[in-house]
Amino acid sequence: MSNPEAIPETIPEDPHPAPKKKIKFSFYEPVAGIIFALVAAIIFYFFPQIITIVFIGGRLIPTFDAEVIQSLWIPILIWAILRLGVEFSFLIERRYTERLAVIASIGNILTAVVTFIIFFNVRIVYWEYIDFVHKYFADVAEWFGKILARPNLIILVIILIVLIIETINVIKKGRMSKSQDDRVKKSEIVTNEVDV
Repeated sequence: MSNPEAIPETIPEDPHPAPKKKIKFSFYEPVAGIIFALVAAIIFYFFPQIITIVFIGGRLIPTFDAEVIQSLWIPILIWAILRLGVEFSFLIERRYTERLAVIASIGNILTAVVTFIIFFNVRIVYWEYIDFVHKYFADVAEWFGKILARPNLIILVIILIVLIIETINVIKKGRMSKSQDDRVKKSEIVTNEVDV
């Protein structure tokens, strides 16, 4: 007489597990980053007056002082080189790795320092623009005028936030990629032992 209790069938584990898809990014992402770094550096150094312009009394007042910005050509050049270096490292690696995470993190930290040196300098803002903004918002929203009078700090904060997000992202995905590679290596070892 057969046993009334059904004996579950044991399904053997696959000794050749398929490796998970590697954590990659689009080829066009670092290319876009390279183009952006070049365009941003060229426009900010050679044509800073076109970034934002205020029309006052029939004439244009630039937000940034071109002479002061052009005197900062060394940190601007360093900024461009650092950004290009980080983007080219993405282009070369073509996937998230621990090495890419280290390179990008160091590059982003140095970029943040240089960005701080450039944009924390209040002299890069054209004095007439500051004077206009303070007078215009004096009776309306003085606190808002103080913010607009420091576009350099606004840009500084935006760039720092972007660098922080990028650094966290590349470190996180670099660790995930390493963990994935470790699992694949272990599965290959087990597979070889099974085959033997």
